[in-house]
Amino acid sequence: MSAGKFPIPKFRLRTTIVIPFVLEIIVAVGIVGYLSFRNGQQAINTLADKLNGEISARIEQHVIDYLNQSQDTLWLSNANILSGNLNLKDFDGLRRYFWQIVHKGNFEGYLAYGNEQGEFVGVEYQDDGTSQLKIVTSATIPKRETYLLDAQGERQQLLQTAKYDPRTRPWYKAAKQLGKTTWSEIYPFFSSKNTVLGISPVSPIFDSQNNLIGVLSINVRLTRITDFINHLSISTNGQSFIIERSGNLVASSTIPQPFRVIGEGDNRTVERIAAAQSDNPIVKATTQHLLKQFNDFKSIQNGQNLKFQTSDGSWYYAQVLPMKDGRGIDWLTVVVVPENDFMDQINQNNRNTIVLCLIALSIAVVLGIRTAYWISRPLLQLAQVSEQIAQGNLDQQVNTSSIVEIDTLGHSFNHMTAQLKSSFAALYQSQESLRIANEELEERVELRTAELRQEKERSEKLLLNVLPASIADRLKQTNESPAEYFENATILFADIVGFTSLSSRMEPMELVTGLNQIFSAFDKLTEKYGLEKIKTIGDAYMVVGGLPIARPDHAQAIANMALDMQAYMRNSHSILSESIELRIGINTGSVIAGVIGIKKFIYDLWGDAVNIASRMESHGQAGYIQVTSSTYECLKQDYVLEARGNIEVKGRGEMMTYWLLSKR
Repeated sequence: MSAGKFPIPKFRLRTTIVIPFVLEIIVAVGIVGYLSFRNGQQAINTLADKLNGEISARIEQHVIDYLNQSQDTLWLSNANILSGNLNLKDFDGLRRYFWQIVHKGNFEGYLAYGNEQGEFVGVEYQDDGTSQLKIVTSATIPKRETYLLDAQGERQQLLQTAKYDPRTRPWYKAAKQLGKTTWSEIYPFFSSKNTVLGISPVSPIFDSQNNLIGVLSINVRLTRITDFINHLSISTNGQSFIIERSGNLVASSTIPQPFRVIGEGDNRTVERIAAAQSDNPIVKATTQHLLKQFNDFKSIQNGQNLKFQTSDGSWYYAQVLPMKDGRGIDWLTVVVVPENDFMDQINQNNRNTIVLCLIALSIAVVLGIRTAYWISRPLLQLAQVSEQIAQGNLDQQVNTSSIVEIDTLGHSFNHMTAQLKSSFAALYQSQESLRIANEELEERVELRTAELRQEKERSEKLLLNVLPASIADRLKQTNESPAEYFENATILFADIVGFTSLSSRMEPMELVTGLNQIFSAFDKLTEKYGLEKIKTIGDAYMVVGGLPIARPDHAQAIANMALDMQAYMRNSHSILSESIELRIGINTGSVIAGVIGIKKFIYDLWGDAVNIASRMESHGQAGYIQVTSSTYECLKQDYVLEARGNIEVKGRGEMMTYWLLSKR
């Protein structure tokens, strides 16, 4: 096979010298960077497991210790009953004992006792530092009375009564069902109107025949657990949470309340939040990963270290640790930390490595280029001169060289350049004259184009001051603007009270200046709320919402503007007077809108809804905003309105109207 059949690859001398240096540095730095990153990843995995394990252990220790305090208090109270120091039939004695525990303790908020007859006595510590007695006696069944206690724990005043039967509460049922000291399920506290979740350690009390007498209970709020894990320092974006084996949230470092309140007032109920359905994306993703790997939470019996990836591609480390106290608590503690929290330093080191690599690479390139320059400078200069001549730049001279062959070639180039230069001189003169003429023509065209553009912009601005933008566009395109029907629009008429008498006392120019000040402020409000000003007639101002482009909140936008118009008149000092007031009327309904005629046209409205809006203004009162029933229906959810009642409206008979007072 002939060697001439295949083209021989060609390389520049500078490239041939530089590339080996660059490739050597890239390969060496790449291997070092990869090994560094891989070792960093392994170190991060170990560190994440250790950190998450320590945090999980701290949470478990704190929660168990906190819950055991309530169990110890319950055991002590039970011991006092068994020893005869506490008489369960002496509710005053129980009150004093409970008050001492609640008043001096730092964790029990509510210590109580209920019996099989439906009687109940409990003392609850309030957030404001006071204590309350809650009691049901045989004389008050089924009513529970709540008393404020003084600084000595004595009854001070009756606060409220409510229907209450301790035997129906979750804490009582748990003790009665198991028949020994245990924990209740998590449930909403009755004393907090079902808006606080908690859990209760409970202890049943039996007589000598092993018959149930009653149950001792302590309310433990879950907010204390939430506060603790919320203040744990995990990492920048780390989270921790506790769940039941059922999957419901117990506490979270990022979710203030592990439940949702449904309803209002006395009908409020609490709905537990399942961690797998949480609004928190990290809690939700972690829980769903646990369910995917273990099928259910009950199968997690030992501590687990996990690493998983979310749908957005982020990696997380998770530690799951079972939490049990031997008395009924069986929860799972979960600590989750994003990989990025650990990788920040490694990424910074990688960036530093890359910078150093780039510096080393730059130095290698500079040295290679410099070496190539020393070798190839004479040839490179000759090549550059050749390229310049080929591009038409004939003002080139090749410098003399110490290399004979290159010096001879350089003299030949210089002689050729001189001949070409003389040949192109005549041609250049004729082209230069033509270029100057073209430039003058282009300048005149650009100047005229700029003048036409300015005139067009001025005309469009004038047209937009008269008509809405959409109507103006239609007129420019089709030279016609047929009237349109709008099913829902809200019209506002405003009138300055006493303008006629005011105009008789003022100079015409002063009067016009004052009106311009007021109406200019109103014009700014139309722009603010996206409304369409229709016209001004003397001291009357007309504006509409919901056209020429329909919008669902036209009534709200008009109401906001009316309230702002009132506020402006109250807070601004017009040159007309310091005490002038507006009379404003608003109506909502269907209208016809468009432009009529071909000269001095304006965008206007027609329809019964317009006439009624005008009547609302003329039949209104100074300083008030009067609206019709149709407008009232649009605003009643978000605004404060007051019924004026039925009024006689010219041409309409009796109409029910309302005063618009403010936003809710």
